[in-house]
Amino acid sequence: MPRASSFTFGSYRIDAGRSRISFSYRVEFENGAVRTYTDRLFFKNIVPDAWATIPQAVLEPTLQALLIMLGINYWCVYPTKNIRIEGFALTEAQAHFWELMYLNGLGEFFYDMQIDFRDLIAFPYDVSLTAPTPAPFKRPARALLLNGAGKDSILSAEMLKASGTPFDFFAFAPTPAHARVAALVGATNIEVTRRRDPRLVASMWLHKVSSAYPSVSTFTFIAVLLAEVLGYDSIIFSNERSADFGNFIYLGLPVNHQWCKSSEAEKLVNDYIRQYITPDISTRSLLREYGELEIVRRFVCYPKYFDVVTSCNSYFWLPRPVQALYSSFWCRQCPKCVFLFACFSSYLPKRDVVKMFGADLYADAKLLPLFRSILGIEGFKPLDCVGEPEEMILTMHAAASGGEYAGEPAMRLFEQHFPASYGFDEIAPRVFAPISSA
Repeated sequence: MPRASSFTFGSYRIDAGRSRISFSYRVEFENGAVRTYTDRLFFKNIVPDAWATIPQAVLEPTLQALLIMLGINYWCVYPTKNIRIEGFALTEAQAHFWELMYLNGLGEFFYDMQIDFRDLIAFPYDVSLTAPTPAPFKRPARALLLNGAGKDSILSAEMLKASGTPFDFFAFAPTPAHARVAALVGATNIEVTRRRDPRLVASMWLHKVSSAYPSVSTFTFIAVLLAEVLGYDSIIFSNERSADFGNFIYLGLPVNHQWCKSSEAEKLVNDYIRQYITPDISTRSLLREYGELEIVRRFVCYPKYFDVVTSCNSYFWLPRPVQALYSSFWCRQCPKCVFLFACFSSYLPKRDVVKMFGADLYADAKLLPLFRSILGIEGFKPLDCVGEPEEMILTMHAAASGGEYAGEPAMRLFEQHFPASYGFDEIAPRVFAPISSA
């Protein structure tokens, strides 16, 4: 990989006629070469005149934040402490925010690439600047809910419907799964796609660069722009309590695969929006109080979604024609599939769980290493969207108690390490307690 001597956050430009926004980044290399990259966002079904309805005092800081947020995918490929920003300046507090976002949001990336991040991230700021005043911009009282095509966003949609809250879905890089879920929920999908510079994508593939980045934080700033142009006063996510539970420590930094979904990241971003963009748009997670088991317990009350739910992340890496072949998708090999199979097994009969996943994952001996790590028996929590070890212990205990999986490899492993004398009753209150008392 060529080494960068400087990284510049360049310009941004709205093409209202095409509902397209371009963001540019410039990398100067130690060998003297200079390369400019362009990232683009495409917004579907937004009339050209709508962009002019956003006050400049709101639009400009939003685009500035998006320039830096999207730029994380470029800077991490060519990391350098020599960071420059063209066209605007940050206050010291803003620079500190972006340093926190890059440091924590790229924790898994730094580990994957074995990068020493210490003293690496330094956003420039102007000490003479006073904090910008957020501009008021009243929006209609309705919500924009991220459609992840999985159990979490489906449950949030049903909760919003039950409360009478008007909402639409926001689908980033929409797939057939997003469309199926929206149709069954009865909600509109507001669609946004992103096209990274193909030269960056090629470089990442060639040099086997990790793809870990704070995706939900990126989605949030994109959703803010949608809320401004289409009229929403709140942005809703479906991030659960388990997102606060990290994986391990790397060079003194707590690495959390789900950090961008954590309550810490959510508060940081929400505060930034309200302090530097507008106080009239907020973001929150509807499921923050719940652990994964509680979410599954509530989700199984809506069996109409069993045949369309797609909570395995492998689906989103499939080619679009292949995605269209599946009404629901589970790869049955990843940590998330193993964890969620276990969660569903404590609430549904075996035949229903096997039908949903297409296999009995407790019976697959090849998955035992994943069961060990998710249960906390060995290694660390997998770098995937899975719950806490105590949740896995409790849900497998419930499934074992039902007897339908008796003698299967994963159940034998579980009973070997967690016999009947284990304190299951002691961990249950912690697993199901609200976050405020957990």
